[in-house]
Amino acid sequence: MTAPHHNRWVRIQGVALLMFVMSQIDRSNIALAFPSMRADLGLSATAIGFATGVFFWGYLLLQIPVGRLASVWSAKRTLMILGVGWALVSATTALVQTETELVVNRFLLGMTEGGTLPSFVVLMRAWFTRGERARANLVLLGTPIATAIGNPLCGLAVSLTGWRMMFVITAVPALLWCLVWWWAIDDDPRSTNWLPPAEKASLIATLDAEALEAPVSQRHWFRVIWHPVVLLLSIYNLLGLTALWGLSYWLPTLLVEAGHTIGMAGLLSSIPYIASVAMAFLLSYSSDRWQERKWHMLVPTFLAGVFMLAAAWFGQASQGLMLLCLTLTAALWFGRITTYWILVADAVPKDAAGASMAIANGVGNFGGFLGPFLFGWLRTITDSFDAAIMFGGVAFIAAALIAMPMRFGGRRQPGGAIPAPTPAN
Repeated sequence: MTAPHHNRWVRIQGVALLMFVMSQIDRSNIALAFPSMRADLGLSATAIGFATGVFFWGYLLLQIPVGRLASVWSAKRTLMILGVGWALVSATTALVQTETELVVNRFLLGMTEGGTLPSFVVLMRAWFTRGERARANLVLLGTPIATAIGNPLCGLAVSLTGWRMMFVITAVPALLWCLVWWWAIDDDPRSTNWLPPAEKASLIATLDAEALEAPVSQRHWFRVIWHPVVLLLSIYNLLGLTALWGLSYWLPTLLVEAGHTIGMAGLLSSIPYIASVAMAFLLSYSSDRWQERKWHMLVPTFLAGVFMLAAAWFGQASQGLMLLCLTLTAALWFGRITTYWILVADAVPKDAAGASMAIANGVGNFGGFLGPFLFGWLRTITDSFDAAIMFGGVAFIAAALIAMPMRFGGRRQPGGAIPAPTPAN
């Protein structure tokens, strides 16, 4: 029996998942600080939504260069540098005194986290075959896992130590985990000495065979990444993440305004993300089992919008039903995440994959600015979150409809390969 640290699923997936979880906690922990920060710094909902959304301007800035760097240099080293950077910047959030300082801090945090997701996907693509990639990309469940774990812990930390110390407390584990990352991770199977020889040879042979079948770039990588499929999936991601990040950042505040303590709000707001993990395992297994990607992405997205509109319908009249609908919304969106990134990565040659994912992630994460800002603005002008939740539901449905005309390869080919997606005629 192979020892756990010699098993690539345990070693690569486990260490990478924890690293991704910590990056997401250091990004989203501010949601639990919102109520206290607004009081201490004298900020309106619109102002704090804007400051939080500025994170994604910094995030966008380095998407393409960092994604390209991970593809042609080293995903391991790229993520190590980013990990140290985001932990240190996140800790300094404890020092902000004004709205301007908060804006600058969030912008710098965005810069240090820019490129993390495409770098992780590049790493998974180097270690897992095409038929394994929906399950391999489960590392991206770091986002809902981080929220499920982080919201209760951050809520507890704010209750016990205040919002400033909460930022320091959550930054320390990421710094320590960087040491584990450096020891455990290699860029690909060829550079490792811990993988069993027979498995290593078989894996390298399969990956090399798939590389021969992959599209070959005839142009400079910067021109290749502007593929029509990549651009359309970027718009899809923008609409969906506008709704998702608006919901994620403001859900704890919504629960506090409904009468819950910040600690209870942290616990309740973790429920949608616990459900997300189960949904992602289910949909990823199904996608790999049937070797189908398109409908495993679009149907959950459409249903996420339907349930978010239902949550707005129930509103404050039934908090239990509203939370159930929002739980299904988050679970369905996160459930299709692995198939989405397979489609983006397979649309272009390998040397452009990191940059193409940076385009899709960067454009999509502009929704991280729009979502918190628009939800905060709608909350301010309507004195309720109902309109914001309705807006999010419409955005999810629009995302599904926009990507619907695309033809994505879904039939099994020899060796289990799935053809790259192409635009509809």
